[in-house]
Amino acid sequence: MEEDLHKQGTPLLNSEELTSLERLGQTIHRGPGYVFIKEGEETDHALLIRKGHVQVTAGTPPRLVAIRGAGEIVGEMAGIRQKPRSASIEALDDVEVLLVPADKWLRFLYDNPRAMHAQLVAKDERLEQATRKIAESDLAVEQRLAKVLVELAEIGLGARGQEGIILRYSQQDLARLIGASPDSVKKIIRLFKANGIVGTGRQMTIILNLDGLRDVAAGNLSDAL
Repeated sequence: MEEDLHKQGTPLLNSEELTSLERLGQTIHRGPGYVFIKEGEETDHALLIRKGHVQVTAGTPPRLVAIRGAGEIVGEMAGIRQKPRSASIEALDDVEVLLVPADKWLRFLYDNPRAMHAQLVAKDERLEQATRKIAESDLAVEQRLAKVLVELAEIGLGARGQEGIILRYSQQDLARLIGASPDSVKKIIRLFKANGIVGTGRQMTIILNLDGLRDVAAGNLSDAL
């Protein structure tokens, strides 16, 4: 029985489960900025991300909860809990998802115990991640900003340019992601620029020194600034 269970670090769905799930949903393609799910609404489908990245945000103003990519499932708890959406899901780049209605998603889980177990493991991991995010909300703005810039770069959302890693995020976008005021983000960006860590362009942020950002994210401000 143990060998049939999901193990941490392995894909949520194996090839057989994926094939079964594919038959139950419909494929949707959307571009950056498209909102698949809005916090508070009463839709109940699940989304399997096939390509691209989405951001999960919650609260007013919205705070970044997580970034999810290919192979991950989002919005899967609404059909199980039968409650309004607890977060919004927005495309960060070109995204392809498989949309599975709640009744079919539940039936799939009951028919595939290994996949159900994988969802329980994933849910626990996400709870840990959310707990860390709550703890990080008390960090200084420069640390929160550095953390989100590192995360965006490491998951591949930036384009490699001559100067560095180009992220199509304005300072207003970054303020929204970390739940800080635009003025405080502008102040930190000026500090980062003065120390050669980032550059800016029209509606973009350019990472010039990723290791320097990692130092700030870790709280080693004296090593970077």
